[in-house]
Amino acid sequence: MLRYFFEMSYENIKENEFQNLQNKKYFENLLISKEKEDDQTYLDKYQGKYPVIYIDFSSAFKIEKTFEATIERFKSFIKKLFRSYKNINLKNLDKYDKEQWENFQSGIFSLYELNESISFLCLSLNKAFNKNIILLIDNYDSPILNTVNTSFYNEFYKFYKEVFLEIFKQDKRHHYLFKTFITGNLKVNEYYFNEINLINNSIIDGKYKEYFNITDSEMKKLISIFKFNNEIFDKYGYYDINELSTTNSKNVNISNEINIIFSSNLTHFIDNNNNNNNSNNNNNNNNNNSNNSNNNNNNNNNNNNNNSNNNNNNNNNSNNNNSNNNNNNNNNNNNNNNNNNNNNNNNNNNNNNNNNNNNSNNRNNIKADNMNDNDKVDKYIDNNNKDCKVKYYDLRSVLNYINGKIEKTEIVNDFSSEFNTFFNEIFINFDYIMIKDIIFLLKNGCIVKKIPILMNYEMLKKDYIEKHREIIWTLLVEYGYLIYDYRTVTAKFDFKVVKLEIRTNDVSEFIKNKLSSWKQNLCKDEIIKNAIDSLTHNYDEERIIEFLKDKIKSNLGYGTGYDYYENEFLDKYYSIIYSLLSLSDECEVVTKKKFNENDNIRELLIIPKKNLKSNNNKNDIVYIIINYNDIVKEGCIEALDYNENLEFDDIKLKEKYDKIIKFGIAFKKEYCDVIYEINYGNCFKKKEMQKEIYTGEEFQYASNKNFYLIDKTKMISKLINRKGIIAYLITRPRRFGKSLNLSMIKEFFEKPINEIENEDKKFVFDGLEVSKDRKNMRHFHKYPVIYLNFKGIQGNNFEEIKNFLIDIISTLFKNMRNKIEFEKLDDLDKRDWNEIENKNKNNIKLLINSLSFMCSCLRKFYKRRCIILIDEYDQVLINSIKKKVFDIVQPIIERIFSCAFKGNDNLYFGVITGCYHFGLNSSNSGANNFTKCSLLKDNYFSDCYGFTEDELKNILSNFNITDSKEKSDDIEDGIKERLKKKYGGYSCVSNIGIIKNIYNPYSVMKFVQKNKNKRDNFELSNYWNYPEKNEKLKNFLKNSNFNFNAKFLNLLCGKIVDLSFDYYSPIEYDYLKKDNSYNDIWKVLFFSGYLTVADEEEYKENIKNMNDKMIKITSNESKLMEIDSNEIQSYKNNLLEKKESNDIIYFKIPNQEVLEYLHHLIDELNDKKKYKSKKKTPNHNKKKSKKSKKTTESTELTESLAVEQESGQGIIDIGFPHEKVKDEYIIIEIKVSKSDDKNSLSEALNDENIKEYEDNEDDNKI
Repeated sequence: MLRYFFEMSYENIKENEFQNLQNKKYFENLLISKEKEDDQTYLDKYQGKYPVIYIDFSSAFKIEKTFEATIERFKSFIKKLFRSYKNINLKNLDKYDKEQWENFQSGIFSLYELNESISFLCLSLNKAFNKNIILLIDNYDSPILNTVNTSFYNEFYKFYKEVFLEIFKQDKRHHYLFKTFITGNLKVNEYYFNEINLINNSIIDGKYKEYFNITDSEMKKLISIFKFNNEIFDKYGYYDINELSTTNSKNVNISNEINIIFSSNLTHFIDNNNNNNNSNNNNNNNNNNSNNSNNNNNNNNNNNNNNSNNNNNNNNNSNNNNSNNNNNNNNNNNNNNNNNNNNNNNNNNNNNNNNNNNNSNNRNNIKADNMNDNDKVDKYIDNNNKDCKVKYYDLRSVLNYINGKIEKTEIVNDFSSEFNTFFNEIFINFDYIMIKDIIFLLKNGCIVKKIPILMNYEMLKKDYIEKHREIIWTLLVEYGYLIYDYRTVTAKFDFKVVKLEIRTNDVSEFIKNKLSSWKQNLCKDEIIKNAIDSLTHNYDEERIIEFLKDKIKSNLGYGTGYDYYENEFLDKYYSIIYSLLSLSDECEVVTKKKFNENDNIRELLIIPKKNLKSNNNKNDIVYIIINYNDIVKEGCIEALDYNENLEFDDIKLKEKYDKIIKFGIAFKKEYCDVIYEINYGNCFKKKEMQKEIYTGEEFQYASNKNFYLIDKTKMISKLINRKGIIAYLITRPRRFGKSLNLSMIKEFFEKPINEIENEDKKFVFDGLEVSKDRKNMRHFHKYPVIYLNFKGIQGNNFEEIKNFLIDIISTLFKNMRNKIEFEKLDDLDKRDWNEIENKNKNNIKLLINSLSFMCSCLRKFYKRRCIILIDEYDQVLINSIKKKVFDIVQPIIERIFSCAFKGNDNLYFGVITGCYHFGLNSSNSGANNFTKCSLLKDNYFSDCYGFTEDELKNILSNFNITDSKEKSDDIEDGIKERLKKKYGGYSCVSNIGIIKNIYNPYSVMKFVQKNKNKRDNFELSNYWNYPEKNEKLKNFLKNSNFNFNAKFLNLLCGKIVDLSFDYYSPIEYDYLKKDNSYNDIWKVLFFSGYLTVADEEEYKENIKNMNDKMIKITSNESKLMEIDSNEIQSYKNNLLEKKESNDIIYFKIPNQEVLEYLHHLIDELNDKKKYKSKKKTPNHNKKKSKKSKKTTESTELTESLAVEQESGQGIIDIGFPHEKVKDEYIIIEIKVSKSDDKNSLSEALNDENIKEYEDNEDDNKI
């Protein structure tokens, strides 16, 4: 508009006059036509009278990829600019200037000449037309903004500034500028503006608003003309301050989207160093404009007339004779200026006083930036004074609306389409903290922020903005999105605290539409996405810590030096977390209404939106507590222990929600830590298990499939609360729950590798015993876990066994590679890892160090120590004994375990399980630090293996197994009593005594599987038997002849025996040898589950209840055969009063299932079935003497012998196969004679039973 108004025609006078006439007709209908000066209208005096230089740096000049290419582009731009004046008459230029003009038009000039190109153009036009120049520069800062993040910014900025300053430097010498208007995108307080004395105004100065907006009265006229509906009022209008209301001036506004650099009071450039004539002329013109536009008192009007005449004289400065008149007029003008200045000063003083009063009031209300009580924003700002606010309308949006209505096209105000490269880039990478605040702004209509003042263009560099995010608020104001009431500003040197509002509803709609895409764009960032998921789904502490550490460093970079409120670091962390979670479309972030900003605690509640929509409280909610503490780990615990009742404002979380994930986040400046725990609501109910039995070994599978499991998670609590113990060696019999428990430990502690795995596992422990203590859940899914199972060992020699170990560990490394960022390992670690994974069979050292090496690698990624779990550790050693290579296999196993479990700083704890305790006991071995836990002594996990009485009752109840005959637990034939005799009977020695009546879990579950919902006809089968066990034990007993050991025979008779037993001494590896001591054999039987421990009370009770017959049989004292019952009682009393040594341990066979299995095994061992009579044998009714009965009854202790029963209904007295002669059977018939009569022997040999037995055995020798 200014160009159209001022610019003359450069070709000839006639065309100039015609063009001016045409333009004048346009302006005659506008307000400018009413303005006068010296009885002349502005149209007559200024319109079409001046050469104008118009430069648009946004559309006409493009930044290239290098400085050199950009300079070439600038040269082309200058060349085009000069050619646009190609038809002007250059006769007033000297020869040098004409040559230089031609060089610029042809594009042949140096960099030095390029610096002076625009100033030269101004001076040349001034000389050519003998007129001062109107200089209009649009988007002056676009080249700067578009190069600020390039590598050549400094070089280009220096060049560009020199071009710019040269214009005004030459004007000081030649005075060629009349009026100068420069527009830009941003108001930057660059020091060189001060050098050239330009007045830098913008939206936040609150001046000249009406020139760049539509006033309320103008809008009403538009609506009347175009018949618009009233929606335009609400959509494009906004209220702003009428700054000039105290001087009765018009209500005016300035465009929020543009910065304007004006000369003093709008019309001209001021140079304090100019000569007196120009200075006075400029002041006169200023007075003219301000007095005419404001229509002040009559005295001022008189001054205006004088000043106008003076100004006309000054413009003809080529005439020397007018200088005296100018001086006189200047003197008059100075007097008038003084008067005006006094009046203005008074007005300004009044305004300043008003502003100061407002600001002082606001300082009392304004607290801080980034506080979480933005919902109490009214406390910050006094909004009562609305009398000074007037309504304006966004000029561009209204014009766009009018065009859309006229052309009947869709009205779309895409504000971002007109932004330059710089600001588009800002919005593409819109900051997530800004998005949080934008959401708040949209919701509440305003927000209080601390925004920096742009002091230089360096503040607009990417890395600077990344560290000083508050600058984006300044940019949002400068680009016209937001406005603020300048009266509410609390200003410091380099920042302001302001209450920001969205400028119009149109802008608000645009922001809402863009907000979703901004959020989506941010959520594509894996770091941000993972951080959100870690706080709302995966609960990955390490990712949260990494994210916070990175973001807090950049957020603490705003170097204003202010300490505006306490707990600034606390609120920075709060803001980061709040902002991050605001990006999620799945959650609603709730801030606390009641809080003390001086506390060192901040709280947030994250509720899934599906909870809010359906009022469903079954989903996790997240409760975050942020704490400041000098020791961050303790600060996390302090945060978690804070508000144990879980009350958030008036909400009692435990009463409303089923599951509350509570995060404790603590920090000390940029150092932070994160711990989370799981709390369960008062109404939480564990998922009901199916009526399906599981007898496998995979805990997660059983849980996910909802099989019925007995809750043994108390074992996890004990591992968490252990003190000083690093490694456990746990031995239990086969099928006693070792593998299932180890799998359970793995599933609890192991950190999932991804979100899918986490979703499969996160609910597994809900409602179980371990989850009832929230402190236990601080360890849930936190650690790297190394898990190995040596079950299924293959190998017939040392090489094959070694290869088995190499293969299983190689597989471990392959699987673990997928759980870490392998490329982040250093080269040496990657080399060793690859060698292990690729099975370097020649490097035993790598195999030995493999587990400890993996621990060190995993700790680098998980930032936590490792857990090592090894199942069936003894299988490799047992196999090596069989293959007679134990002496070379055992040292390898021992050294692997030594490196892994002793002196390993990267180990959190380790557990190895097996049946036997041997192979890790060398006094010089590093593997001798295990805490051993067995049924013989377990101070830690005595109730974690096998089923207790209470657990059995629960199982029977769950599967509706009841006995119609059973009216109480004490009924002899009731199912509970029968189960105790059949599958129970195990005991475990603990620090609180012996825990009795432990049930074999496998056998009980198999029984339940077959007898669900039964009330009678129960099937109590034997499940102890399996081929592998049979073969091992048969060989074991056969090699040792142990089946004829007296105490073993006593056990088979149901007697409790006492043994001298050193628990701490290991089983010797050669226990399978024939000549091995019985001590190791007893240990093998015990650890295998054939025996269990009894206490002294049971031992004595067993003696008391033993009948006389059993005493005679098991006493090994022949004299007892002849004595009466009184003497037997005396014998019992002696046994009861006998004092045992400290190393004596009492043993028994635990139950019928084991006893029947042993009987069956001995039968197989002695091959009794082979000699069983094929025909019915006659009764043997002869009466036996006491001695013969004693001998016969003693043989009953082993079922490998065929014996006659006491009733006489047997086939023979004693019969058994010949051990050394195949197919030969030995029969013993016992007779008792009163005298030494050989006939008795003949009678025995001729016994009818023997003859009958011989007749029945066709193929065997008798």
